[in-house]
Amino acid sequence: MPDLAPVFAELRRRLSAHEDVFTVSTNITDANRPVSRKVDDASPGDTYMLLGAPHEKYPDGMLFAGVKQQKRYVSYYLMPAYTEAGVAGGISPELRKRMQGKSCFNFTRVDEGLFDELADLTSRGRDAYASKGWLAR
Repeated sequence: MPDLAPVFAELRRRLSAHEDVFTVSTNITDANRPVSRKVDDASPGDTYMLLGAPHEKYPDGMLFAGVKQQKRYVSYYLMPAYTEAGVAGGISPELRKRMQGKSCFNFTRVDEGLFDELADLTSRGRDAYASKGWLAR
């Protein structure tokens, strides 16, 4: 099984560049709806999320992006890739191969080129959230 710690660390480092306008959370239930069963304990060091402004449906803040170390891969969740038209336009075929569903990208090793492209998508997503007033601060 591959060592996923460097993958998680690098994706987290890149995402942390946006902490200035989002709320940091390690508790995955913070990004769920109010009717979800809330867990008071944070995830054990394998989850890092950035939440936007609170919303009627998401009182803790809408999920912007997150990194989660799974058993066999590291997932990078970027909600604007799903919710904001145009953010995910022009994704390279290599990055699209890593895409699971509409807003999740899975990695098993550090890939600087794909991580750079993902950082660009994340910046475009931040701009889309900002234009709608969805930043946390």
